[in-house]
Amino acid sequence: MEKVVRGKSHLIFALALIGLMVLTGVPLSFAGSPLVGKLHFKGDHTFKIVQFTDTQDDQDCDPRTISLINTVLDDQKPDLVVFTGDNIRGGPTTVDELKKAIDSVVSPVDSRAIPWLVTFGNHDHEATDPLGLTKADQLQIYMSYPYNINKKTSTGTYVGNMNVLIYSSKGATPMFNVWALDSGEYASETIGGQSIGDDGLPGWDWMRYKSIQWYTSTSEALQVANGKRIPSLMFFHIPLWEYSLMWNNKDRHSVVGERNETECPGPFNTGLFAAVLQRGDVKGIFVGHDHVNDYVGNYFGVTLGYSANTGFGTYGLGGTDNDRLRGARVFNLKETAPNKFTTKMVFAKDYNIQ
Repeated sequence: MEKVVRGKSHLIFALALIGLMVLTGVPLSFAGSPLVGKLHFKGDHTFKIVQFTDTQDDQDCDPRTISLINTVLDDQKPDLVVFTGDNIRGGPTTVDELKKAIDSVVSPVDSRAIPWLVTFGNHDHEATDPLGLTKADQLQIYMSYPYNINKKTSTGTYVGNMNVLIYSSKGATPMFNVWALDSGEYASETIGGQSIGDDGLPGWDWMRYKSIQWYTSTSEALQVANGKRIPSLMFFHIPLWEYSLMWNNKDRHSVVGERNETECPGPFNTGLFAAVLQRGDVKGIFVGHDHVNDYVGNYFGVTLGYSANTGFGTYGLGGTDNDRLRGARVFNLKETAPNKFTTKMVFAKDYNIQ
């Protein structure tokens, strides 16, 4: 049965339910949501994830974006939704407008009782900074929704780092894992007497050491606890340098899909991909950020991929093709083959949304 919780009532409902659970001694969910227990493969041994990215709008969200999200959810019926950053942008002038911007993109998921989580991109902070709020405050708004499963981590200002396990269909055995990392915003440091952005260096943030350390230590702990490496997918916003390296050798790495803009990583390659190779658990890394790229390839055994952007309120291809790549990425997992997955893009044009 579909549970509909909309508008301001979702927060009142969630707080009341949490209070009731505390009073009655019922433990809160591992994932931060009082309504979401452990994620499991379905009875047919499948599990589906949908990635939305760069919805990137304000309190007056383009209705086509909402139509696309609703239509994808009804068509694909995912078991988990991941928003990979630039979920909102600057524009809200009050906290109520900030909440309205957030609600526009997440309420279609939450109202369908689908577990979901967010990562942050380089634009999300633009909606909170003018209000004197932080990304941690923004995360708290997301976490107030009944079906959000974000968790707080202790990696400083990079507040979006988390993982969530997917268990077997008939038991409590972890079969798969989903990583969500905060890839930061913009680089503002001066290092070695040079400010980031000088001499053509890109001004995007980079994957910080604490986040890589957190992933590595958490991955190792999961292996110890379960006696095996847990195969996984990893999601964040800003691409790694390995994306462009893979594209430049695309025939070798079986790359498919489109590259319509140059990759925009940060100025430093800080070794997340090397850590992933060493750990051997991550089977795919997927990002957003570069709106009109949707290519996927096999880079030394790890699938690197883009999702083209979901939002209609930001840039596209331009011209008559401007909205052609707006869509979402779908992932299909099988409990019987957890080390493998399939993925595809679904596009607004396929649903006659334009």
